[in-house]
Amino acid sequence: MRVKGTRHQDAAVAGGETTVAKEQVFEALWMPRWYGQDPALAQGQESVLQFRNPVPPTRGGVVFMAAGLDRPRWDARCRVLGLKHDVLGRIQAIEVSPREYRFVRHDGSVVLVDADGGLLREGLAHPPPDWTVRVVLQVL
Repeated sequence: MRVKGTRHQDAAVAGGETTVAKEQVFEALWMPRWYGQDPALAQGQESVLQFRNPVPPTRGGVVFMAAGLDRPRWDARCRVLGLKHDVLGRIQAIEVSPREYRFVRHDGSVVLVDADGGLLREGLAHPPPDWTVRVVLQVL
């Protein structure tokens, strides 16, 4: 069965269509807590991820990725189909370490952010007002 996703999901999935059930593709918000507490993500990554609410979401529900001491947590094995930030645009990967966060953009450029509170180190003239990333995921 061919199912159209949301506009963001369509952009993340080649050809704008997918053959998975619509309820298996969803969008979650990656909202950094900094200090190396957040999950690293990459386009195409398949792994067990943790969420602050059940996955897949109920109709119209918002899903938040878990970080740090967030409780309760729900685990789900997922594939990352797309990452997008309002200012940075499409992202290939978010690399997380205790010292820095690296946002690797679609064009290969890198934005470095200090893990100690989210201060911009390099890659942009000015920091965005919010570092939240929208992540399109497929439940496996």
